[in-house]
Amino acid sequence: MQAVTVKTKAELESAKSARCARIIVEGSLADKLKKSKKVAKAGAITIALVTTALATIPFTGGLSMAAAAPVAAMTGFEIAAIIAAASLGLGLIIALFKDYEEVSYVAGKMVLKKKQS
Repeated sequence: MQAVTVKTKAELESAKSARCARIIVEGSLADKLKKSKKVAKAGAITIALVTTALATIPFTGGLSMAAAAPVAAMTGFEIAAIIAAASLGLGLIIALFKDYEEVSYVAGKMVLKKKQS
């Protein structure tokens, strides 16, 4: 079984593109993925709301708590989840959790397994 350990967004994108059977995500990236999972599993309408709302927020190098608050109020997501999803990119997390399932998570480490087709 092909397994790869990743610590950066670029490494995660590469592992997903390579269709690795198992991805072990470590460090703060694992924690961001865990927080953003709820956003990835949301319905199409909610994702559209989040995407539209995030697109209207001025980009200042990072999404602030103040900027995320209206999005959180509209969608019911926690501010931390919205910030994590925005930092990773909605497209990446949606695609990732579409193709992979979470096997385990402890702070700083998440194991993902490719779903059977």
